[in-house]
Amino acid sequence: MFVLGFHFPASMGNTVPDEMVAEKIAGVDISDVKEIKLLMGTKDKDKVWLSYTNKDTFLFRAMVHYFKEENPEKAQKYMIYMNRYQMSEISKRVDAADDETMKLCHNLDSMEQFRIEVA
Repeated sequence: MFVLGFHFPASMGNTVPDEMVAEKIAGVDISDVKEIKLLMGTKDKDKVWLSYTNKDTFLFRAMVHYFKEENPEKAQKYMIYMNRYQMSEISKRVDAADDETMKLCHNLDSMEQFRIEVA
C-alpha cells in the first residue's frame, strides 16, 4: 500500500493509520519554505493562484514533500489527483480545527487541475 508515495506493508490493506503517515511526513524539511502556491484551473480565464502558509499543519508538510520528491530543480509540478485526495482526506482528520486548511482541502477535492510551487 502506498500513501503519499510512502510504502506501507500490504498486510495493513487500506487501513493505514493517519499517525503512521504523519510520522513519515514529520521528517520533511520545511525550513526553506515560506509559502506554497497552487495554480488551480486549466483555462487562462479560469486560473486562480492560491497561497498556503500554515506551516504547522500536516497538509503543508505533505505538499512540501510532494513538491520536493524527485524535483531537484524545484520546477512547477502537476499534482496528481490521488496524492492530493490522500493529503486532503488525512488533513480533514488531523487539521480539522484550521479553517485555512479546510478551505484548501475543499478546493483539492474538486476536479480542477493543480500545479504546485514552493517559495
